This record gives sequence, structure tokens and C-alpha cells, in this order.
Amino acid sequence: MKKHAFRKDVLSDFLAGGLFLLLLLLVILVYRFPGVTVYAPAVDPFFLMQPETDTTESIDDYAGVQRTYTFTVQHDVAVRRGASLFVWLRHTYATVLLDGEVQYDSLPDGSARVGKTPGNYWLTVPLREDYIGKTVTVTLTPVYSSVRDEVPRFFQISRDSLMNMMLLPQDLGMVLLGAVAAAAGLFMIPLVFTLPIDGGDKRKIVYLGAVTICAGLWKLSSLQLLLLLLDRYGRQREIWYLGTSAYLLMLVLSLRLQGLLRTEGENRISRLCFYLGAGTAVLLVLLQLAGLAEIHDWLLWYGFFMAALHLVSLLGEKPSRQELLWLLPTFLALGIDLLFYLRTGSIRNAPVFLCWILLNLFIRGFGMIRTAIRRERQLRLQEEELRDAKVRAMMNQIQPHFIYNTLVSIYALCEDDPSRAMDVIQNFTTYLEANFSAITSKELIAFSAELENTRAYLNVEKVMLEDRLQVEYDTPYTAFRLPPMTLQPVVENAVKYGKKCGEDLKRIVIRSLPTEDAALVIVEDNGPGFDPDAVDSGDSHIGLQNVRERLRLMCGGTLEIRSTPGSGTVVTIRIPNRTEKEKPTTESPRKAGETRADQLDEEKD
Repeated sequence: MKKHAFRKDVLSDFLAGGLFLLLLLLVILVYRFPGVTVYAPAVDPFFLMQPETDTTESIDDYAGVQRTYTFTVQHDVAVRRGASLFVWLRHTYATVLLDGEVQYDSLPDGSARVGKTPGNYWLTVPLREDYIGKTVTVTLTPVYSSVRDEVPRFFQISRDSLMNMMLLPQDLGMVLLGAVAAAAGLFMIPLVFTLPIDGGDKRKIVYLGAVTICAGLWKLSSLQLLLLLLDRYGRQREIWYLGTSAYLLMLVLSLRLQGLLRTEGENRISRLCFYLGAGTAVLLVLLQLAGLAEIHDWLLWYGFFMAALHLVSLLGEKPSRQELLWLLPTFLALGIDLLFYLRTGSIRNAPVFLCWILLNLFIRGFGMIRTAIRRERQLRLQEEELRDAKVRAMMNQIQPHFIYNTLVSIYALCEDDPSRAMDVIQNFTTYLEANFSAITSKELIAFSAELENTRAYLNVEKVMLEDRLQVEYDTPYTAFRLPPMTLQPVVENAVKYGKKCGEDLKRIVIRSLPTEDAALVIVEDNGPGFDPDAVDSGDSHIGLQNVRERLRLMCGGTLEIRSTPGSGTVVTIRIPNRTEKEKPTTESPRKAGETRADQLDEEKD
């Protein structure tokens, strides 16, 4: 079985690797031959606004430059159709003037704010018919040097046309990938807490799901389509910081997951790398909040730093196959995405990492769940076998115990009263005929059968004790099941300790009755009594110890003893209702107490 499971795990890893290589080949083809991709339908020329002037001047703040574009609003038809001025900006402030009058200004007013960037957003300026022929001036101020050379494109177009004709065909694939990643991770994490999975596998799956969620949020936060949908809420700045935080957390969680994937468990080096990576991410956030650093400027360097920590965490021990299959493709996918981003300037053309994370979640994550469930099932089977073995051992301990006592009684009668010895042997044979199948059984038996076995035993004891043993049956309720050899050892214990009374009359009462949640069997005697604590402390009450343990293991039942030296004993057996196999019925005491031995006695008479 282990070899078969190992082959299935290897097959899953090779399948994941093969799918990743196929995906990598497709991405390379798309990158090498852009015609393979689906571009937006052609847009009418008048939608694209060409600036009449384009001036650049140096400033002392931000990226050091400020560009100004001017053009005249034209095309009466477009304006009447509800067109607006749209321009996609990344980390760039904008000021819009109409004939010298300010219409929009996103430059900060000097009040203290966390971070310089306004985020990624669509600059939207609604156009009215009275704007036709007027001069629009747009001043753009890049925040970071990485975006200072970007050339903006101005669109005179309606929101619906921009979204449906241009953005939706280009961003739809990444939107679906990001949404599926975030949703799948959110589904996976609570799922593992409902399954019987051990702590180690559960942590791996939780971290893998968290990495997938962060990867999805990171990609979604930079898509032009979603930001156009959300720009009405003015939260582009917060969205960018949310995506950046998801990126930082994703790399930290990836490092933690890699350590958990070690065959021998996480070592000191991997834990140290995790703490170092997490501490660095927290430090960057604190510096950003204090206005001492810009996270944007450190993102690329943080990625290289985390890649180095992933490699360092492999030191100290031979890396496992799972570690390598996580580390190498993960950073290869990130590297390819980075090349795509640098070439195209858009994250929509960098889907490799997100596809790899999704493949891991569906193949590796669900593979972990499958393996963990299989392991838990094997453990449960082993526990079941151990429990059955323990029950069989206790039953084997009871068998010779009772048989030995009965044979001693028969031996004592053979010389003094052979006729009585024959009666005892007859009852004893009846007992063995009815009980050997029950003694070796691992299933619960009907209470009526157990009562019959007990009565046969008492018939043996009555012959030896003559008139010194009196038994009363009050057992109208028999519609329940219990472990075999439950009642007889309790009655035997009462008889055995009653013999210490000498010539005194030994009276035993056996009762059964139902309650709301259980069936009760009560055995009461007027014997000398004993200390109930002695049941768990010695071998003199081994029969009661075994009965109590088998009740717990086989049906969740209990055995309660109330006894005081010199004033008798009451033993109460409680059988939970979940073990019932029949509908409640009542029978007359005589019918419940009848046995085959009684029938034979009546035939003799």
C-alpha cells in the first residue's frame, strides 16, 4: 500500500510539473508571437485624442519632471453620446484645466499622508456639449522614476465602450484567474478544518491556500478593468497598498510553506529565514507609515531578497523533492512574469505565476488532502483492530475464569451427589451451547440472549447453594442490545461474594428498564458488600473491570457500583440508546426469564 501511495504522489508531482511546462511553452509562444493573443476590436480614430502641445519641465519633487498636454475638445457626436476624457495613470498625479479653470486636481494639498503615490487609476473627466471647442490642459506629475517616461494615451470615449470594447477582452483572462485563485484559497482554508487531517498537513494546506489568496489579490489590484469599475469610490490608493501588502505577505507565506514541506520537518535555518523575511516586510511597512521610505522603491529588491532567503532555507539538510518542486518553478514563474511586465508595462500579460499557484492548489493541495484522509483512515482501522484485540483479550480472560469455577463446582458434587452433578452438567452444557458463539462475537447481542445465559449460570449455582440462593427477575424491557458476557460476570460476582455469608440466604434481584436516553440493567444483592474502589485497584474483581472496559469500548456504556461493606451491593449498567436495534417492547417476567434449561426441567417433571 505504501509503495502504491508513493507512486500516486510521484505521479501527481510529475503531472503538476508537466502542466507547468506546457503552460510555460504557451506563454513563450504568446510572448514571441503577439498575434496569438486576442486584442480589443478596432476603435474609431476620433476616440483617441492627440495632444496639440506637449511640454516637459523639471521640478524638485517626486520623479523630477512634470508634463503638460493641451488639446481642443472636438467631435460633437462623441460628446453627445456621453463620452468622457479617460487616461490610464500609474503613480502619477494629474491636474485638469478647461480654458484655464481647474476641473480636477489630484496633487496633495500638503497635509500629512502615508506615502506619495496616488496608486493606479483612470483619470476621468466628463465632457459636456458646451466643452466643444474649448482647450483642455492636463498636467501629469509622475511620483517615481520608474514611471516618469511613460507616455499616456487620452481617450474621448464613453465608459461602457472603454470597458467592453477595450478593457474586457484584454483583462478578462487575468480577472478570471485572480478571482478563481482568491476564491479557491478561501474555499480550501475552511475546508481543511472540517476534514480529519493531522496538524502538519493541515498547516501546509492552510499556507498554500493563503499564498493563493494573496497571489490572486495582488494580480487583481493592478488590472485596469477592475480599477475602472472601482474608480468611483476613490480608493485607488488603498487598493494599490492592499495589492502591495498581498505581495509582501505572499512571499513570506511562501517561505513558511517551503519550510513545512521539508521531509524531516522545519529546521532552524528555514525558521530563521522565515522570521527574517517577515521582519523585513514589517520593517518596510513601518518605514512607509513613518514617511521614511517608499515601499514602491523597495518592492523589486525585496523580491530578490526573498528569493535569496528561499535558497538559503535549503541549507543544513538535503532539500526534499517537494521543496524543490515548489521553489524552482515558483521563482521561475515570477521571473517570467517580471520580463513580461517590463516589456509590455501591464500585469495583464503576466499570468504565469498565478497559473502555477493555481496548479499547486488544485494538484498539490488536494493531493495533500487525499493523502491525509487516506492516512487518517488507516489510523482509524488500526485503532479499530487494537480495540477489537483488546476486547478479545478480555473475553478470553473471562472464558477460563467462569469455566474454571463451574468445573470446580461439578468436581465437588461428583463424589457427594452424582445425580446433582449430572443436573449441573446438563445446565452447564446448555450454557456453553448458548454462549460460545456470543463469547467470541465482536458485535452486541440482544439482552434477552444475555439474560438466558445468565439464568443458565444461576441454575448451575442453585444446585450447589441449594436453598441459600434466591433470584428474582424483573425484566419487562428487553428491546436493547449490549456486549456479550456483560450481565453474567456481574451476577457471578454477586454470587461469589455472597458465599462469604455462610448459611445466610443470598438474594439477587435482576431488573431492566428504559430511560429517555438509555437502557438500564440493575443487579442488586444482599451480600456482605465491598469497597467499590477495590474494583480498579486489584485482581479480585477482574470480571467487573472487564465488563466496565468492554462497555466503554463497544457501546459507550457505563457500569456504576454502589456498595457498602455489610449492607449489600447495587450494580447499574447503562446502555446508550444509540446501540438499540429494535423498537421498545415489553415482555412478561416469566417469558423474559425462560431458558432452555427450564424447559428441560419441566419435561423431566
